[in-house]
Amino acid sequence: MGITPRELMQSPKFEGLGKFVYARPGSGDWSSSFMFEFFGGQVSVEVEESELLNPPAVGSMYLIAGDLRRNARNGTITLSAKAHRFVSTSEEGLSSEQMEQYVRGLLIRGVGVVEDKNSFQSTRQVAFLSATLKWQGATHKFKSLPPELFQRVPGKGSYVRFDLSMRVREERTLEGQTVVQQVPALEAIYLDKLETGSVPGPAAGSPTAKPVAPAKA
Repeated sequence: MGITPRELMQSPKFEGLGKFVYARPGSGDWSSSFMFEFFGGQVSVEVEESELLNPPAVGSMYLIAGDLRRNARNGTITLSAKAHRFVSTSEEGLSSEQMEQYVRGLLIRGVGVVEDKNSFQSTRQVAFLSATLKWQGATHKFKSLPPELFQRVPGKGSYVRFDLSMRVREERTLEGQTVVQQVPALEAIYLDKLETGSVPGPAAGSPTAKPVAPAKA
């Protein structure tokens, strides 16, 4: 099955097993939230006041799912959690499949269009490989791609499915503070077709089909 127009209207989705770290009461414009830690990042989940009054034990495992949002100003991403479900009170209570999912970290998947694919070789014979993907609400350029991944990126205008991961980068503000930011990294990409759902009509110049007359008795 190909990519549907409905999929193209959705932001990339993420899912993963996270460990509960702490609860944060609401204040002003900030809602009450739980903080979960993954391999490679953290996710803040808004919760009701009733949940905040009875938080889980530190280290409890939860399945978290939601959407990926990109900041057009600096290219960073944030994870907007839509659902969280209790799985286990600790890592020891995970099944082998769940432990594999936890170790793998967040799985981010989406669909979009290849906006650009570019390779540049410097005078020092160093290749710079990049690809730009467009998905709902964002356009992101992935730089310094490995050659084997770059080769799998189809041409401009192709519809694709892709897998992303999160990487952390640190930036220093004018006040001298270090800010940790999350940026997307392209892990895998697959060419796919767009399912339009339309029914092809008669070809140009071909006679229109006529109803067959009933056979005489």
